[in-house]
Amino acid sequence: MGAIRRQWGGLDVLINNAGTDHTASVQDIAPEQWTRVVHTNLFGPFLLVKAGLTMLCEADQGRGGQIVNIASTASLRAWPNASAYHASKWGLRGLSEALHAEFRSSGIRVSTVIAGGMRTPFLLDRFPDIDLNVLQPPQNVASAILFLLGMPRGSVVAEIMVLPQQETSWP
Repeated sequence: MGAIRRQWGGLDVLINNAGTDHTASVQDIAPEQWTRVVHTNLFGPFLLVKAGLTMLCEADQGRGGQIVNIASTASLRAWPNASAYHASKWGLRGLSEALHAEFRSSGIRVSTVIAGGMRTPFLLDRFPDIDLNVLQPPQNVASAILFLLGMPRGSVVAEIMVLPQQETSWP
């Protein structure tokens, strides 16, 4: 984080957007695969928040910065062969709520973006036959993040869901 402080003077916004999965049943997933998913999707955001906390408290002239955690509809409902992904994204939503409760007095705003199906390699590479019409472009989620960051001080949108209109994993 020292390099961030030297180059940019501090940290105003932290967006935890990394995500990975291993599609396999609980019976078939190896502990190493489970660990990789949970480390990337849940432990990674914890480590980044911990590392950036001092600068986030100092952000906006001491009024505090903002953390945005990118979750998934997998943090709200489950389907087969994605137990590690579900566990990590449900955990990320819980981490977001805990961070909000813990750091709101420091002025740090914490938001969770629950993203529906995305037109990215995350889905396209694993499911080559997926219908592109039921996926959304990443720009839609980026627009939601800009909305969150633009909220006036004193308000926070704790959670927002961005779905493609034809989302198949949500009613």
